[in-house]
Amino acid sequence: MNEYCNLETILTLYEQEISKNVKNKHKVFMFERNKFQNIEHILYILKSGIYEGGRYNIFLIKEPKHRIVMALDITDKIINHFIARYVLEKNLVKYLDDRNVATRKGMGTDYGIKLVKKYLELNKKYNTFYILKLDISKYFYSIDHEVLKTLVKDKLTEEEFRFLSIIIDSTNKPYVNKRIAHIKENYLKKHPEFTKDVSSLPFYEEGKGLPIGNMTSQFLSIYYLYELDHYIVHNLHVKHYIRYMDDFVLIHPDKKVLEKARDEIAKILEEKYKLKLNAKKTKIVKCNEGFSFLGYNYKVINKKTIVKLRRAAYEKTKKRVKKTYYMYKKGFIDFNSAFCSIMSYWYNRKYGSRMKVRRAINKYWFERFNNEISK
Repeated sequence: MNEYCNLETILTLYEQEISKNVKNKHKVFMFERNKFQNIEHILYILKSGIYEGGRYNIFLIKEPKHRIVMALDITDKIINHFIARYVLEKNLVKYLDDRNVATRKGMGTDYGIKLVKKYLELNKKYNTFYILKLDISKYFYSIDHEVLKTLVKDKLTEEEFRFLSIIIDSTNKPYVNKRIAHIKENYLKKHPEFTKDVSSLPFYEEGKGLPIGNMTSQFLSIYYLYELDHYIVHNLHVKHYIRYMDDFVLIHPDKKVLEKARDEIAKILEEKYKLKLNAKKTKIVKCNEGFSFLGYNYKVINKKTIVKLRRAAYEKTKKRVKKTYYMYKKGFIDFNSAFCSIMSYWYNRKYGSRMKVRRAINKYWFERFNNEISK
């Protein structure tokens, strides 16, 4: 780890990853006031090993659904990114299967959708084939700290493991659940219509869960089940398999193979990883019945693959277009920034229903913008 502890590395992390993405620009301003002193302090922490973990700013977000997010201050965020980039990725990425399609560069949502389409094409030679869709209940909140530490301990140095253990155990601090309870109570007083959504948000049990919002959490969440990925492919012999975090898709011409796979996966998750499948979202369907994954619905009818944008994903895109127009109209962003955002929404929905997204952009952006110009 120490070989990467230098001014250039920390400065690059801050300028290319942190400062651009922190929404609270006041935090960036305060960090910038004594930037090099702060960076020297970070280098001292990483080299000395004296670290107790930062305090989280815990808040509620409403899009795409109600969720508790835990954000670090900039100093701790840089340390977290450093551990993710130069400890976790450097030492652990080689254990991950390419069918595990989240977090890593070039292997995100776009790659996952292409992989699904590829596997559907390969199975078209069968008259009928089946899809097993699996989902883990409350995945981020249920990851077991001791199981996770066991999975990483022999792959890291003693110093690296100590840093990571502090980050993993940070959800055990008493203030975390107190703050979550306070947020839920205050929000429901103002918005009682969301009682069902907000009340169901879980608390962190002792020795369980990863903080949603950390770079290390993103990587650890895909690493946690890496042995299960290999087991599905090599022991259960389901080669056409994709996983995005806690969302699994297995494709096979024999329904009995998928039924056996479902039962074995459920047993392994419970006994080894202390996780449970979400019964409502776990099912086996025929190829012509369709399934949803990564924001799209997929069907194969008469050997033709049909990919359509999910209604929820379309509504989300529509809200973003309307919000971008509002931000531009109020002067919070300039025209170039707004236009680039609008075009990215259209480009990122390139696997079906693209004309539908285009009509939404025309209605909520171009028509309004042209009306403003004509006035």
